[in-house]
Amino acid sequence: MTTKAEATRAYEYQLTIGRSSVTGESFRTPIDIALGMDDDIYVLNRTTERQVLGHRVCRLNIREEFLGDFGQRGEEDGQFIWALSVAAHPDGRVFVCDEWLNRVTIFSREGAYLGKWGEKGSGDGQLNGPAGLVFEADGNLLVADGENHRIQRFTPDGRFLAAWGGFGDGDGQLNYPWGVTVDGEGSVYVADWRNDRIQKFSPDGRFLLKFGSSGTGNGEFYRPTGVAVDSDGDIYVTDWGNDRVQVFDRTGAFITLWTGDAGLSTWGKLQLGGNTAFWEQRASVPDMAEKEKRFREPVAVEVDSENRIYVLDGRRDRIQIYKKVS
Repeated sequence: MTTKAEATRAYEYQLTIGRSSVTGESFRTPIDIALGMDDDIYVLNRTTERQVLGHRVCRLNIREEFLGDFGQRGEEDGQFIWALSVAAHPDGRVFVCDEWLNRVTIFSREGAYLGKWGEKGSGDGQLNGPAGLVFEADGNLLVADGENHRIQRFTPDGRFLAAWGGFGDGDGQLNYPWGVTVDGEGSVYVADWRNDRIQKFSPDGRFLLKFGSSGTGNGEFYRPTGVAVDSDGDIYVTDWGNDRVQVFDRTGAFITLWTGDAGLSTWGKLQLGGNTAFWEQRASVPDMAEKEKRFREPVAVEVDSENRIYVLDGRRDRIQIYKKVS
């Protein structure tokens, strides 16, 4: 049974950033988002195996200024095959994990290649399909080690520190963990992807809480991919297969859900420009404005210090941003 939170919350949709392309001010099949220093936003684009261009990290800000990009498809230093997560270190460095190459690549804030670490395996410190990254307050890195069904902790230079989890559906067990985040107290939240639930752990990996089950109702999930926690302890989950974001209180009680509120972004308007044929074609689509609002496979979520919630709308190549107002 899903528990309903006693207190309500109020949110307002603020803006949409993005358009679909493989170069420039655009995203193509974005897979993860990270918030960096001084309002930096990093969007990791995965594209497809057939698309050579577009495997890159875009750097931008909430003012919709495009600040550049870095990375490309390949196996050489600074390249990706199946990049899956991006995280920004407090010192400005940017870390990207690749689930095919089983490694973590390090870049400068501006995208210069700095180094890499990681090797395939199931032993301590080895990786098999790394899926999610997040930095803890002390600067150590947590990795959702997907096909090893565990969480691992490393120093930024790749030195193994700890691990917990293991395959299964019991308390503290995982089945392809994906998104991972930490709250202000250091507790760790994991989107337990194939178990259709969220689990909460203490900083040392002790099981604390779980919520969610398979389904389409309130508080149920179909392959949750991302999780974030705001300064009040409220929890945001990208319910990928159900095309929505769900919000919970710190106990896991359901608060509300969003199915999307997007409008045409500034980048999108620039792309259409003065081409009247494009605008006429858009206007001819029945209920275009209503259809354009909706999430399609939202894949990642982040919350900033002002309780703005950034939802990466994976199949629609954009970010929808909300603001918690009470």
